[in-house]
Amino acid sequence: MFGVELDIRTLAFIATLSAIVQAIAFVSLSMVSRRGLGTTLWAVGGVSMAIGFVLLGLRGAISDVASVIIANTLLTASHAFYWLGLEIYTRRKPSFWISGTVISTLVLFFIYYTEVNNHVPTRIVVLSAALSFLSLASAYTLWFQRRGRRAAPETIMAVTFALHGFYHVFRAIYTLLDDREIANFMNASTVHMVAFLDVILFLLLTAVGFTGMIIISLNTSLRSEVKAKNRLFTVLAHDLRAPFGGLAGLSLHAQQDLVAGNPGQALGNIRKLHSSTSETLRFLDDLLIWGRTLFDDGRPERSAVSVDQLIDNTIKAVRPLLEAKSVTIAYDPQNLMAHCIVPHSEMICRNLLVNAIKYSNPRSTVTITTSSVGNRINVRIIDRGTGVPDKMIADFAVTNASYESTEGTSGELGAGVGLSLCRDLCREDGENIWLEHNPDGGLIATFTLRTDALENAA
Repeated sequence: MFGVELDIRTLAFIATLSAIVQAIAFVSLSMVSRRGLGTTLWAVGGVSMAIGFVLLGLRGAISDVASVIIANTLLTASHAFYWLGLEIYTRRKPSFWISGTVISTLVLFFIYYTEVNNHVPTRIVVLSAALSFLSLASAYTLWFQRRGRRAAPETIMAVTFALHGFYHVFRAIYTLLDDREIANFMNASTVHMVAFLDVILFLLLTAVGFTGMIIISLNTSLRSEVKAKNRLFTVLAHDLRAPFGGLAGLSLHAQQDLVAGNPGQALGNIRKLHSSTSETLRFLDDLLIWGRTLFDDGRPERSAVSVDQLIDNTIKAVRPLLEAKSVTIAYDPQNLMAHCIVPHSEMICRNLLVNAIKYSNPRSTVTITTSSVGNRINVRIIDRGTGVPDKMIADFAVTNASYESTEGTSGELGAGVGLSLCRDLCREDGENIWLEHNPDGGLIATFTLRTDALENAA
């Protein structure tokens, strides 16, 4: 038909060898990948493809049940496993029932058109229809992702699956129009020679593409771990400084009261010290639990939380600092419910509140307000302290800069990472945060919480 035809058996051998190499590569990569079930499904798909081609190569030496029905079922199953793995890779819900339906339908047609009514063209049409559907579904899954820009290997894989799928559409249409009996597959027409060339290219490109995707994913995972470790240490250093500073202040007051001969006041400070120590211990436990989630696969889940409870927990965590500086909190509960990543939201609120206390004058008041605006809740922390420069407010909104720590109104020291941490967490969680001057002096820091239960962005 095309003038030049290659030896079908040679192409079949090359395709089988390529499938075996691909299977070995996928199994090896799945052992080191951190993508879990997704890469495991790719490995299973590679093994299914290899076994299917081995059985096809034994056509004539073994029964048709093995060399036709089982072999082609395994080839179709391999494409289904690739698609399911790609859905997990792109954080979609795997379409197990669709894949199962496609494979089951193919098995029934192949049994009928092999054992009951032996008709090779129909088998080819059914096989090509199944492979084209699964391949185009894989291309769609990779091309239309919800998690941002595609990496180069992902684009290559999407194009590869698309071309592979369109070829099988052409093959099915050609077979329907030609409708010739093909008694011996190894002496098939040119279109089946092209089928082997398509398979060989598909196997080579998918081996390279999947390998690139796994390597990029592994590299991203390692970078995230390093970033998570740095953040954990930063938060431990920053967020524990204020509570322990407050504990040190309470213990100093108790010591001074004892020296001055005021045991009653000393006992009161010791009781405050005990209560504050308990709250600080709970705060430390929360930090360690949050730190553990940084190294789990995937993103933390959103959950429903009472905004009043979230703010109450935050106030308890910073009570040592409030006691040491005689700062009071003014808050009117609004009975609002939010859906958020609770450890992140508590950490944002706590850092903003610590900053407000730090730059407030002794025996002053920090006000917290909450209000519902559309599908967001605005949490505002208002102090009447020293405030911040205009440039800092402008930079905070548009840059990723860190800020040098300045002394608080009572000489408190910081690490200079609190506001940057709040901004980064808000952006990661899809929330907003901004700073503005308080007309009465000081600073107003506002961050948002969702009122709906939207899933995390992938």
